[in-house]
Amino acid sequence: MTAGVPAKIPEGFRKLAVPDQFVALAGPLWVKAEADGLRVGLPLEERHGNPMGWAHGGLLVTVADMVMGLGSGFATGIFWPHPTISLTSEFVRGAKLGQWLEGKARIARRTVNFCFASCDLVCGGEIVLVSSGVFKVPDIDKIPEQFQTAALSPPWKV
Repeated sequence: MTAGVPAKIPEGFRKLAVPDQFVALAGPLWVKAEADGLRVGLPLEERHGNPMGWAHGGLLVTVADMVMGLGSGFATGIFWPHPTISLTSEFVRGAKLGQWLEGKARIARRTVNFCFASCDLVCGGEIVLVSSGVFKVPDIDKIPEQFQTAALSPPWKV
């Protein structure tokens, strides 16, 4: 693929609808729920590029943050924002514009209050970024009552 041609969305992925202006600006993100976790992807477009013609590092970190935050929601069954407490990322190689970028969270440990996650972002069959983070698990009783039903209903299907 060339940078001017958007990547095709893989079969089974659905557009993630989130009321987050920043994620909407960077995305849209695409998700595919599987029995063992949630795959999150993004077709890399020209607008995602840096001056050198590769995906911007800030975008890659944003996607990794979303992969792990959404993965925490998938693991806990609470589909309400899981705020990022800590995030570490290492850039492995560049991600080419025009390709599909994808990640899947691995939950290493979960407590009542936190999810400890990691993920690899893959583009063109190669790992481009590795990341780990800690995410706050929301207290369902502190979610406004009018949103509690939605917070327990996944916005995707397995």
